[in-house]
Formats: sequence, structure tokens, C-alpha cells
Amino acid sequence: MEILKINNNKDFFCISGEEIKPENLDKNNLLKLLNLVYEYHENISFPDQSVLDSLPNPIEREIVQQIISKMKELRDNIPNIKSEINSQFPNLISE
Repeated sequence: MEILKINNNKDFFCISGEEIKPENLDKNNLLKLLNLVYEYHENISFPDQSVLDSLPNPIEREIVQQIISKMKELRDNIPNIKSEINSQFPNLISE
């Protein structure tokens, strides 16, 4: 699953079938992105750093890099998070 599309030096986050420019993200969009990472962490693909570095707008580049960094951090911690949830709430039914 591709979370960020970059075409012709224009980048968009892909959220529920919508393409949203980084500067237009709101807190609900960010929550949806994090939820996507949590639910589909094994199938999420992130662009290479060289691709991110090639974005022409420095402000947009920084926004995208920060968001991607946090999403990668979440993805890397999901096994630990799920383990903690399961140990603290063993009777919780996971879907």
C-alpha cells in the first residue's frame, strides 16, 4: 500500500481514496494515516529518502519527511504495542 504518491514533483498523501497535499492535512487526516499504518503495517510502503530529498519545495519536503519519519517509527513499534495491549488486556478480542 502506497501512503505517499509523488508525480512530476508533486506529492500527495493517499488517505481513503483521496489525494491530499501535505500542507492541507488536518488532524483527522493524520489520525487516518496513523490508523492505516497500524492496521496495514506489513503492507505499507514508504518512499526512499532520495525521493523525499528530491521534492522541490523545502517546506513541503520537511513536512513530508517529519510525517513519514513518525509513521515509520510507529510501524517499527507495532509488534511491541500489540504485545503490550495483549498483556494488559488479555480478554480484549482483537479483530
